[in-house]
Parts: sequence; C-alpha cells; structure tokens
Amino acid sequence: MGGFETIIGRIKHGLNLGADAPPADGAGVRPPAAPSRVLDASDLRAQFIAALSGAGGHPIEASDEVDAADKIGALLGSIGARSAALGEGITIDSKAMAARLAGAGCEITTVDAQGGPPVSAFKKRLAENDAGIVEADYAIAATGTLAMIGAPTRPRSLSLIPPNNIVLLRAARILPNLAVVLSAVGTETIAAQPMVLITGPSRTADIEKRIVIGVHGPKELYVVIVGDGGTTPRTVAG
Repeated sequence: MGGFETIIGRIKHGLNLGADAPPADGAGVRPPAAPSRVLDASDLRAQFIAALSGAGGHPIEASDEVDAADKIGALLGSIGARSAALGEGITIDSKAMAARLAGAGCEITTVDAQGGPPVSAFKKRLAENDAGIVEADYAIAATGTLAMIGAPTRPRSLSLIPPNNIVLLRAARILPNLAVVLSAVGTETIAAQPMVLITGPSRTADIEKRIVIGVHGPKELYVVIVGDGGTTPRTVAG
C-alpha cells in the first residue's frame, strides 16, 4: 500500500473510531455502548437537510429530474438570475436540464464532452453568470457537507465563481459521514482528481475577525435534492 492510501486509511479509521476509542493503556475503559441505530435513506436525507440549513444553505426537494429543473427555473427567476452555467451531470441528464431551463427564459451556458464551448472559454465566462449549476458526487448527512470531485466537464470553478451556487444532489448519494464518502469515492479517484468539501456558502473571518459571507466565493448555496425517479444512479469511477 502506498503512502497516500495509508493516509486515507488512517483518516477513515480515525473517523470511524471517533472520540469514544479507549486509551492505548486501557485506563478508564468504559463498558461497550449499545450499538447505534443504522440510519435509513429517509433519516440521512432529513439529517442532511437539517445540517445544511444550520450551515446557511438552502435545501430544495425535488421528486425527479423534471421537477428539479422546474424548481431550479423558478429559483433562477426568484433571485433575478438571467444567466447560469451548467456542468455535465453525473447521474442527471444535463442536456435535458439545459433545454428545460432555457425554456424558462434563462440563458444557459453548458460544458460537456459532446458540445458547448471549450473549457478555457467556459471558465472565462463564469464570472459573467449569475449562477453556477453543478451536480455533487456525494453529501455527508452529519454535517450538511457536499463532496465535489473536479473534472474538465464539471470544473470546480462552477461552484466557486458565480455568486449563486446551485448544486444538484441525488438523494441516494447522501452518506452518513466522511469515512463512508472516502470509501465510496476510492483512493485512486482522490489521488487523480481534485476533491473539495463544501459546507454552506463562502465565508471568512479575516476582516476584523467577523464572519462575512461571499467574499471569496458564492453568497448563496442552494442544494436541490433529487429523488431517484425509479432509476439507478451511475457509480463514480474509483
């Protein structure tokens, strides 16, 4: 096992142990606690929504992709967005999404493997867009965190540059904690592609030690949680 895989393994091991691990010398060992209840999909979804809201994000629930597109279109209208940049989907049909959003009266710029502007030109235009729309790879229910793996057709700048960050999240990809997310992504993917963890809108305390929103990134984070609609999400390579 290489050094990188060893580090990831230690992180996952530490996250699984948590603060309840007994000291190495055995002092102060407590009786084993009763096993905690395993959260089901609806529990994870509810936990994620609560944590996301607590971090300043805005959860939006959608039954399927069509409902998600309609709700994003309504959201773009409510925030006064006239243009949005859309990355290629992981489980979401981004072409169908773009067509439906364009029908709602918003100018949509897309980047994908089959069409759209070159990635370099796409990134230059991002700052001119009112919103960036991108699908998250996974989410962490316990903290309301989104795991985003960068790719040429889904650049990280989509969730960093426009003032409004709209993230599509397949409900089945809400996982309990970071350890499970790391296992789902896999060490090969983590080593080969950049991954960022996003919890709430951009914020900083560099200015007079006061929390300021949106200085280094989006001022608003909207997460559209999409039901499976009877389909099986594709698996991230790794």
